[in-house]
Amino acid sequence: MEDLKAKLRVGAIAVLSVSVLLAGLYGLLKPVQNGCVMTYMYPTYIPISTPRNLSSTKYSLYLYHEGWKKIDFSEHLKKISGVPVLFIPGNGGSYKQVRSLAKESHWAYTTGPLERSFYQEASLREQEGGFDMDATISLPNQYICMLDWFAVDLEGEHSAMDGQILEEHTEYVVYAIHRILDQYKESRDARVREGAAVSGDLPKNVILVGHSMGGFVARAAIVHPHLRKHAVETIITLSSPHQSPPVALQPSLGLYFASVNQQWIKGYEAQVTHSGHYVSDAMLSHVVVISISGGFNDYQVFYMSLQLFLWELC
Repeated sequence: MEDLKAKLRVGAIAVLSVSVLLAGLYGLLKPVQNGCVMTYMYPTYIPISTPRNLSSTKYSLYLYHEGWKKIDFSEHLKKISGVPVLFIPGNGGSYKQVRSLAKESHWAYTTGPLERSFYQEASLREQEGGFDMDATISLPNQYICMLDWFAVDLEGEHSAMDGQILEEHTEYVVYAIHRILDQYKESRDARVREGAAVSGDLPKNVILVGHSMGGFVARAAIVHPHLRKHAVETIITLSSPHQSPPVALQPSLGLYFASVNQQWIKGYEAQVTHSGHYVSDAMLSHVVVISISGGFNDYQVFYMSLQLFLWELC
């Protein structure tokens, strides 16, 4: 009888332990409802030619076009006149990941801003630290500029594995930024030669949008010595590690992160003489960085590493 009670006790403990384990696994693995709506698109990727005086490279640059009709690439490039945005994919990512962002911005430009109720649902209430939208925000009926989305094809390389790959990606992104700005001038010159009307100024900078390691590459490009002055003033990063690599498999990764972050710290220091007299603003004072994280639902990139604690290090 005692043996039976002992066996039942052991069996109950085993069942309870297995139940707790299964409940924990379910909590980790169950799909998370994010409330997103599927985006449908008709993508076309227009290759941007490489100048003959540039040595051949394994990477490529594309311009995204939304629409199901076939277009003449050369004629389409002549007409670009929007705000240039460059998408940088992350570790093992594809340049084609730009399609959802580009489609949504195209839809916003052609149809106008979303209904005010959408912004009210997405914002905090006043008691939660938010603000009264009706009193503070005036939504336009139509956006005045469209976004021209470019994307770099980095061959799906695993930039999270090797610091040398990160450096190569950074160098190509710097080239791509310059190539994009030059393309706008080439397109305008082509329209002028054909006698077409031109208006507005040429873009002077490119907005960078980086996913995962692509966000860090964007920040690395900002402090690259060959980048033109003020060629980038806005960076948006999506689940990008800023403080350290998610997994430092090689010393080169940690060293490159440390080098770039150190340059950013120096970039926020005002230029002064040895005697302490002010000379000029900080080199990065004109750069705005927006880091968007997946929060606690992101199991690959810890949300704390997505923040820039540069003010604590200065």
